This record gives sequence, structure tokens and C-alpha cells, in this order.
Amino acid sequence: MTPDEVRMLDNQYALLFIRGERPVKDLKYDILKHPNVAETTDGKADAYIHGQAKNAAFTISLSYEPVAPNVLQEIEDPGYELLSEEDIEERFKNNEKEERASIWRREAE
Repeated sequence: MTPDEVRMLDNQYALLFIRGERPVKDLKYDILKHPNVAETTDGKADAYIHGQAKNAAFTISLSYEPVAPNVLQEIEDPGYELLSEEDIEERFKNNEKEERASIWRREAE
């Protein structure tokens, strides 16, 4: 379509441009006829407030209490271990060796 044809388009049509696709000419959709319009401000509902916990089963709140630098806290076993890249590679190599050994044992039986 030429720019003149676009300007003369009937108001009931819309041009839809999607990257990598050819443009589409289609009829406009009247959003006021959508089944869920009652849940929007156009349907006289309250405005949506982002971040508000609505119909939530539970909420999480975090608080920060700074600790004096001279106070040492005992840290219980966190239940995990931080590994370096070398440790991870070593564990993978050990696991591969164990898997090979178990395969050999099964084949020997």
C-alpha cells in the first residue's frame, strides 16, 4: 500500500506489523465487547495496582537489620557447599569414573 492508501483507509481497519512477517490488514477489534472488559477500568473496575498481593495464599516480607561489624555470628551448617570450578570438574570426573566402573561390573556379571 502507498502512504496515500494508508491515509485513506476506513477507520474500521488496522495495519499490523510484526517483525519478520508481511504486514496484515484486518478489522479492528472493539475491546469494549471483550468478555473480560468488566475487569478493566474501561469496564468500571478499580485500577490495577502493581505489586499488590491480591488473592494471594501467602506473602513474603523481608526486613533488614544491620549487624555491628564487631559482632561475630555463629553460622549453622547451611546444608550446601560452595564449590570452585576446579572442584566441580573433579567431581564430574569422579562421577564419570564411577559410572564406567559400575558399567564394567555389570558387564562382568
